[in-house]
Amino acid sequence: GYNMEMQSTLNKNIGLKIKELQEPQELKLYMPLRAVTYHDENDYGDLYQVDFEIDVYPEELAEYEDEIRAAIIDYRLEDEKRGMMDYYDEHDTVNAKVQKYLFDVEIIDKELMGVAVLTLNAPLNQTELTKIKESIEGQSSDGFGEGLEQREIKCNGKEIYVSLWNSHDWSLRTAEEMGISEQKHEMKFGGM
Repeated sequence: GYNMEMQSTLNKNIGLKIKELQEPQELKLYMPLRAVTYHDENDYGDLYQVDFEIDVYPEELAEYEDEIRAAIIDYRLEDEKRGMMDYYDEHDTVNAKVQKYLFDVEIIDKELMGVAVLTLNAPLNQTELTKIKESIEGQSSDGFGEGLEQREIKCNGKEIYVSLWNSHDWSLRTAEEMGISEQKHEMKFGGM
């Protein structure tokens, strides 16, 4: 939960105090997904393998929400107590305020999107939000995301490869920045 050691260090070194919240808050940061397959469908609906990438349309990707979520959960390391924050190296207010974040997927306006689900000890200011977005962008493109996009996900008789990063219109936005109200659902950490 709340990182008392980090709070003590920040208070001692820079005089910053972060009040512990009664309940951790959740913040979601959304990103478009890109998925490809190496399977095509003939005129009779039979699948066959090809040697080139075929984009999976966002509408079709939404049909595979459960399979993609299961693959993301399966790819997480069990010993990551703070999720992807285990890889955040800075000893700063972001590290103190972001208790944990994990990747997931969610349907927004009939399109499946990637989402970084953050559990916060305290609200982030704009500078801190920018900093955590940069960290999440790095994990989406190189760290967690790079490993995920190399894993095949079986969906409706074919294998697809999902990228948290490779979308041509990639961005990382809050629900407010997207003009939507944040969807509430039960957070699933480590299993289904």
